[in-house]
Amino acid sequence: MPESQAVRLLEGRLAEQEVELTRLRTEVRALKEELARVRMSRDAGASSSAQPARGDLSVRLQEALDWAEARVWELEAERKGSGVTTLQAQMEALRLEMETEVRHKISSFLACVQN
Repeated sequence: MPESQAVRLLEGRLAEQEVELTRLRTEVRALKEELARVRMSRDAGASSSAQPARGDLSVRLQEALDWAEARVWELEAERKGSGVTTLQAQMEALRLEMETEVRHKISSFLACVQN
């Protein structure tokens, strides 16, 4: 795979991750706001018959919030750590591949010149 194509693929993956991070951050904000509203409503003394439903909603919102935050952390860690490491490793592999190809062509050229 040519170096420029590998770079474009990695840039595309990083762009996709950035879009997902932005979407997840927006979702986290919305979930936090909704969770705060549900808890305020519960704390304000909603009727006892409404408590179980609000409690269930609160639990579901907290679970969704926990999942979204965990995914944000995962993507950020990947972007900061392994994304860069992967890019560096792929760039190094491409560099070595190109050096090998150049050496091979030089050897072939020298063999032709010597004959």
